[in-house]
Amino acid sequence: MKLRDRNPERAAAAALLRRSCLAVNADQVTALAGLAWDDAVDKLLDPAVVSRQSADQPPKPDRWQDLVLWWVKEMAGPETGIVNRLTWFWHGLLTTNTNKVGQPVLLQRQLALLRQESLGNYRTLLQQFVVDGALLRYLDGDGSEAYNPNENLGRELMELFTMGIDNYTQDDVRAAARALAGWEVETEKDTEPRVVFRREAAFVAPMIFLGEQADWTTEKVVDRLCDHPATAARISSLLWVDLVGSPLSSDQAASLGQWWQEQDLEIAPLVGRILRSDEARAARFSRPRSGLEWFSAAAAAAGFEVKDPWALEALGQLPYQPPNVGGWPKGERWLQPGSLLARGSFVYEIDLRPTVSRLNTTDQVLTACGIESVSAQTQEALDAVASEPDLDLDAKATLRWRLCLNSPEFHLL
Repeated sequence: MKLRDRNPERAAAAALLRRSCLAVNADQVTALAGLAWDDAVDKLLDPAVVSRQSADQPPKPDRWQDLVLWWVKEMAGPETGIVNRLTWFWHGLLTTNTNKVGQPVLLQRQLALLRQESLGNYRTLLQQFVVDGALLRYLDGDGSEAYNPNENLGRELMELFTMGIDNYTQDDVRAAARALAGWEVETEKDTEPRVVFRREAAFVAPMIFLGEQADWTTEKVVDRLCDHPATAARISSLLWVDLVGSPLSSDQAASLGQWWQEQDLEIAPLVGRILRSDEARAARFSRPRSGLEWFSAAAAAAGFEVKDPWALEALGQLPYQPPNVGGWPKGERWLQPGSLLARGSFVYEIDLRPTVSRLNTTDQVLTACGIESVSAQTQEALDAVASEPDLDLDAKATLRWRLCLNSPEFHLL
């Protein structure tokens, strides 16, 4: 797709915001336009900015849908930023499905944890996540006892949250399951659930895990996995693909992972290194927006009110409803006909009248949508709207919006 920058400085700022946020706000583009790339990255990762964004924690919901609605509004809001972007990334990796969790307050606590540590430290995040009440229920760690432990949590901890497959054996899965036993989500009448550790259900003898004999506990197992080179290489490369859009070779992933280990698995420096890379600077529309990413960007651009989260189900990506423990599929799946048809149908159901009354010219619509680099095909389609004889001015503006929200530029990051 050959692109023309409408304004080079704004185009660079918009590209960075697409990488680092779930929505491209025109005012944010203006604030970053003209800054050197590294300075713009510094501004996005300013500790004061990150702290302010992560301080806004989810309220306790009566229903899990209320929690998702709060979060989706946050992601599409005018103040959305890198914390929401990274929280969404971690939810896709460290995922949980509400169908097995039950109590919404457990999901609220988990979301608060992901937001608080979204740019913190991965070891710290993982230590808390493996004993999080929602995850314990989802991966059957709740009530697991050492004499006959459930292996789900131990297996997914190694396969999905840390090293990846081919780096452990079934014996390691059994040992991890024993070390993770003893945790329970305790629920008493008229009180909120709490996570407790029951030593009588835990394994207290030495055993071999990843080739080392020791008195393994939950904390020690997580530390050992975080210290494994494969963990840093795998997690950092997943974040690279998410933010840049292009894959790393195994050697590049190992090099990035080694560097990240030297940073003690601090997340903010890793994000900074990725965003400052030559590949991130050059990337333009390099990967598809997922269902939620597209929805958040559309809601922010058009300014329509997010009234309930169920539209995301039709778009294939409702938070806390992943298809499996591996989260949602990535890549070209989001550009398949079924996905694009759902998005097109959604655009035609949006009430754009309030937006059209404020933003109606081609330039205004492109700017609101964060499209500062545009293809000849998209520009030609938008320009052709002016000559439509059967449409009044509002109808023409509405058509421009629908074309922009369905354009290749808007479907890509």
